[in-house]
Amino acid sequence: MTRALALLALLLVLASCAGTRRDPFATTAGIAPVWPPPPEPPRVEHVLSIADHRDLFEEGGFGRSLARLVGGPVDSRLVRPYAIAVDAKLGLLVTDPGNQCVHRFDWDSRRYRRIGESLAGGLPSPVGVAVARDGSILVADSRLASIERFSSDGRHLGRFAPGHPFRRPAGIAVDEASGEVYVADVLAHQVLVFGADGALQRALGGNGSAPGRFNFPTHLGLDGSGGLLVADGMNFRVQRLARDGAALTVYGRVGTARGDFAHPKGVAAWDAETFVAVEGLHDALVLFDGEGRLLLAIGEAGSGPGQFWLPAGLAADRARGLLFVADSFNSRVQVFRLLPAPAVSDPAQEEKGPTP
Repeated sequence: MTRALALLALLLVLASCAGTRRDPFATTAGIAPVWPPPPEPPRVEHVLSIADHRDLFEEGGFGRSLARLVGGPVDSRLVRPYAIAVDAKLGLLVTDPGNQCVHRFDWDSRRYRRIGESLAGGLPSPVGVAVARDGSILVADSRLASIERFSSDGRHLGRFAPGHPFRRPAGIAVDEASGEVYVADVLAHQVLVFGADGALQRALGGNGSAPGRFNFPTHLGLDGSGGLLVADGMNFRVQRLARDGAALTVYGRVGTARGDFAHPKGVAAWDAETFVAVEGLHDALVLFDGEGRLLLAIGEAGSGPGQFWLPAGLAADRARGLLFVADSFNSRVQVFRLLPAPAVSDPAQEEKGPTP
């Protein structure tokens, strides 16, 4: 009896130490790597790398702490993260074809959930993820050739657009205002647009290299001004289109120089003047302005902060000022902070000299 009480007391003490709240995205100014390096004004700062839930939080609550002590630790390891979504309510969602699931890291409630196990047969190849307007999680699985719907706690809710014959769905993006769901169908060379109810509204693109046409499109992103970003894989570019498919801007070109593309992947809009893309083969994160001009390219092959090994998906959390990059073969997600652009001085004022 005494031994049992002592064990219970020990469990209580250990559990009380778990679940400490901390801000995983606290500023690292002056400590973490920045780009471009000094003496240039920094534009991008490395914040942290996420390999499992412990890099963000310890799961909170006595019950969960006790369950971990009795049943063993939670296995939230990233194996081959591919696509990313960030949601104000659900947290960070990461597809993991290497682990055949979607990881959900909810940093507000300090909960980790594994999405996909409630589907019969599981998710053999999850490659796209987004949060629908009703709060359900949409997952594109390339091997199943389907979009599966899950609740926030992981219950399978059925297929999205079950009657549509997807060939190989990949990137997903959701328009929060209209509820429309954009899906890149890689082998159809199209972006398909569905209503929130799953009814097909329109198909954009088709095979080709002209503006507005695609050659194996993969990742998608939406900006706040009516633009659709498409990683146009074998055209070696990123396209920005109007929501009706009209071509607006082309980013990048095929090549090996900084800012060129060999294998464009994740895409995101930061603001009206800054657009971000992942270059998978060259292990780089690339920033362009609204006209398609290169602002900055960072990254190289390796496993250190700001180094990559075949990176893929990308998500922007503008509320926190953060970019999340799926560093696939380093089995992690890297988090970066975009810093304000330096103020542009007035050349006329510089010629006059300082005001007395």
